[in-house]
Amino acid sequence: MPRSPAADLAPLIKLLQAGVPPARAAAEISRILAIWTAELKDDGEQLQERLSGLAEQLTTGIEEMHEGIAEASDKGKPTLRRILAAHEAVLGEVRKAQGAG
Repeated sequence: MPRSPAADLAPLIKLLQAGVPPARAAAEISRILAIWTAELKDDGEQLQERLSGLAEQLTTGIEEMHEGIAEASDKGKPTLRRILAAHEAVLGEVRKAQGAG
């Protein structure tokens, strides 16, 4: 039975919410992308649709975080910056995967 994309992404979402370092988040998305690539090896169009949807969600979230960080000013918000960096690392991995497809 095929796995659901939401179930695959659940561990990543928890990591992003916890504010893990960007390298850890990028490693988790790489793991998920490997699963999706293997699962959809015969359906490149479906894989690209998943990647595009994920990239769009991440881009929107990153834009919202940039706004939140700007509003919070620079007074002791390293956690927000680290969360943003982790999201950007994940988006970078998704974009790499989109280019490879």
